[in-house]
Amino acid sequence: MIHTSSIKRLGRLATALASLLIAGHGLHGQMASYYIGVDGLETIAAGAYAGLPNPNFGRLTFLYAHTYADNPANNHYHSKGRFAFTGPNLGAQTEVEVAASNFLPEGNRPPLLLSPGTGIYAGKLASNPYTDPADTNYSFSFLEIRDTGTLAGAAGESPESILFNSSGGRWTGSLADADVHLELVFLSPGLNIGSNLGINAGLKVPGDDLHLGDNFHFTPVFWTEADAPAGTYIAQFKLVDESGLWMDSGEFEFRFEVIPEPSTVALLLGGLVLGLTLVLRRSR
Repeated sequence: MIHTSSIKRLGRLATALASLLIAGHGLHGQMASYYIGVDGLETIAAGAYAGLPNPNFGRLTFLYAHTYADNPANNHYHSKGRFAFTGPNLGAQTEVEVAASNFLPEGNRPPLLLSPGTGIYAGKLASNPYTDPADTNYSFSFLEIRDTGTLAGAAGESPESILFNSSGGRWTGSLADADVHLELVFLSPGLNIGSNLGINAGLKVPGDDLHLGDNFHFTPVFWTEADAPAGTYIAQFKLVDESGLWMDSGEFEFRFEVIPEPSTVALLLGGLVLGLTLVLRRSR
């Protein structure tokens, strides 16, 4: 479904600069929007499943950094692709599933818009960083992915340190000895995955994976051809540690949207008006 708010934002996104595409994280501040960490929480502490072992303990986890420029003391992560208990608490037999909130942008936000690309993505629609900080998808649009360990050396009460140590230090485990791979689970037809270095990141069909290593900085670029059909496009992944040190994550996904060119919308509306006019005339 095409969101009305998406059409209003297309014009602004079309003016994204090449420098934003290549180095958006530098203009977005010292923190990235996305991190990969390992879950260090052993036991569920509260709620209906209190006392049960955390099904994510020792698993790689994809994290969205929920940060507050005006109140950094509240900085924390939102975990994606995590496993969650469901149904009644049956102890060791309690059912586990991937949490339903495994998508980005999260909540009821619309998918990220693919807008006219620049540089190596000229002539295509690409996942450009948004330029309007007031847009609810602004922080979600900066797609750089980092190791949580890149925050480990941050000073005392800095926003970076608060984020790193949030949730009681749940995500402070080191990936130094891990061999982290980003594995493709599903990709909508017509959607492609590149990076700021090239239009092909080697993630084309389910099972393809990209080696990230440790202490990494990777910025995927999602793109379609300029004439791609309007609609929602999905890229679904999971995290795998080839070293065997940490367990795999659950699946998580990014959602993107292609909307018609303004001229196409005008033609569609014009055709609709003409069709209604003819129907009304014939009914008289």
